Amino acid sequence: MSGAVIALIITGVVGFFVILLLIAILLPALGAARRTARRMQNSTQLRGMHQGMVTYANSNKNHFAGLDPMGNIIPNGIDTGNSGDGDTVEARYWIMLNSRAFTPAYTISPSEVGPITEWSSGAVQSTNYSYAMLSIDGTPGATPWPADPLIPHRSREWSQSLNTQAIVLSDRNIGTNATTGVQSIHTSKPGEWKGSMLWNDNHVAFESTPVVMTRYGNGPTNNQDNLFEAAGDADAYMIHQGD
Repeated sequence: MSGAVIALIITGVVGFFVILLLIAILLPALGAARRTARRMQNSTQLRGMHQGMVTYANSNKNHFAGLDPMGNIIPNGIDTGNSGDGDTVEARYWIMLNSRAFTPAYTISPSEVGPITEWSSGAVQSTNYSYAMLSIDGTPGATPWPADPLIPHRSREWSQSLNTQAIVLSDRNIGTNATTGVQSIHTSKPGEWKGSMLWNDNHVAFESTPVVMTRYGNGPTNNQDNLFEAAGDADAYMIHQGD
């Protein structure tokens, strides 16, 4: 075998290992870039949804979908697409999508890997969207917050308040509970949650824990809240289905 052939073989082998090395270096970087791009798109969608909510509120006495202009919870019926009372996540999504506040594509996170399907009028299900909403549980036909304005209550934030310390939308928890059973659509590690949170002034933050500092109603101090656990009516509490 000539020296030229041997040199070609050696060059080819070296080139092959160089390619493998480059792949090993670039794949993690490409994966990280894709995750970053998905998170950025996720934040864009949350802000777009909130902008649609604000547009809706402009013609609803500053109240977001699910509440009437007086701040009362809309009863189940034609106005909610028969998808539940206005305090349910299903009804609030139906109202906003039906009013064209934002497009159905905005409701599905680019990081979603679960059984998410496209939304269709009259067939709203809890698996049709990726994002959780602030709980405003209450009695249909009545306001969900106390009559005394000095009593803090998270449901007061389901409005165009511009509160920089109030979360109204977030990535959902796909785990079994709010503590050891949390699970994020952004990670496959059990017991770990990380995700985007949309605050009422339209800024989005990507956090590595569901426990954050918030302030609801007229509370005088900051509170450390677990977004998926309702320790009290003034705590942040994000729900993905029901009321």
